[in-house]
Amino acid sequence: MARMVDLIRSGSAPTAIMRRAAQGTLSLPAIEAIEILVALAEDRELGAEAEQTLGKWDEQSLIEVASSAETPAGVLTHLLEHHAGRPSVIAALCENPVLPLEELETVARQAGAETLAAMAQSVRVRGSSRLLELMAANPAAEPTRPKLNQWAAAAQVREADEVAVHFLARHADDVARVDGQQFELVASGEGEDDPLDNLLSRVKKGETPVRPEEIAQLSVLQRLDRMRVGDRIKLAVRGNREERMILIRDRSKLVSWAVLESPKVSEAEMESFASMKNIQEAVLRAISSKRKYMKLYGVVRALVSNPKTPLDVALPLSARLLIKDLHALAMNKNVNDTVRKMALKLYRIKNARKD
Repeated sequence: MARMVDLIRSGSAPTAIMRRAAQGTLSLPAIEAIEILVALAEDRELGAEAEQTLGKWDEQSLIEVASSAETPAGVLTHLLEHHAGRPSVIAALCENPVLPLEELETVARQAGAETLAAMAQSVRVRGSSRLLELMAANPAAEPTRPKLNQWAAAAQVREADEVAVHFLARHADDVARVDGQQFELVASGEGEDDPLDNLLSRVKKGETPVRPEEIAQLSVLQRLDRMRVGDRIKLAVRGNREERMILIRDRSKLVSWAVLESPKVSEAEMESFASMKNIQEAVLRAISSKRKYMKLYGVVRALVSNPKTPLDVALPLSARLLIKDLHALAMNKNVNDTVRKMALKLYRIKNARKD
């Protein structure tokens, strides 16, 4: 026998029953009644009434629904979006494994102090450096910011360790095959100066750097030069920003890919990677496959504007550029002609629509 919520979604339920459901007067288990109200919230005629009924629903029932692993993800997302003002409900949602942690990011950015305090009690939240960083950046987090930053740093270390272990296990055969590959940097384009690559070549020849900035980089390069691929992968995931900016250029694709997996990579770093011309095309392609970074306009713009980005990646992404960036791209003689022509075409189309 079909469930009531399925009949309502399909439009097969009688109007009188749908209205009673919107009013919350049907005799149903809480989880089913709330699921029906969420479904009816999208209805043109009954949506407002259903949402009003849901807003008045007793908090304990909402907590039970928010905590249940049997609750559909769509219902959990709706409760998160429309009932974020109830800290106890948010606390329950934070602990529900059915709800992806990414869904909590907007709340982490915008919630008030009481809701942030409820989120901070969640084991899942305290294990996510991303959420903790967003919470710490929220103006309402002022009293607890030091603690949130402390938890975020600890979570980041744990995440990096887990990522490194999983990455090495997933690529075990490939790592074994190339583990002895010597550390080399992907070279810049012909005629372009590459101070880092020049320094590495001189180090390998036994020459001693003399400029202060070279001396500062020397110890890192010497250490990397002694590392096997497996060790460089670990450092790519666990290391600091300076080490990542070098290892993203490693001739071993495995090492470069590991950099992209690091939970320590910031949005600004990813945008820098996407604009680099001295990394492998396979790395740029890998960046384009990272859904969370493809949500960032700066990364998309950097990829499309990078002459080294493969055409099959750059062309579809160009449609997402703003008019001013399309115009700049159409005038950019450093990118592929096909990309420039596409940018000009899109610029004219979008400009015409604006007029």
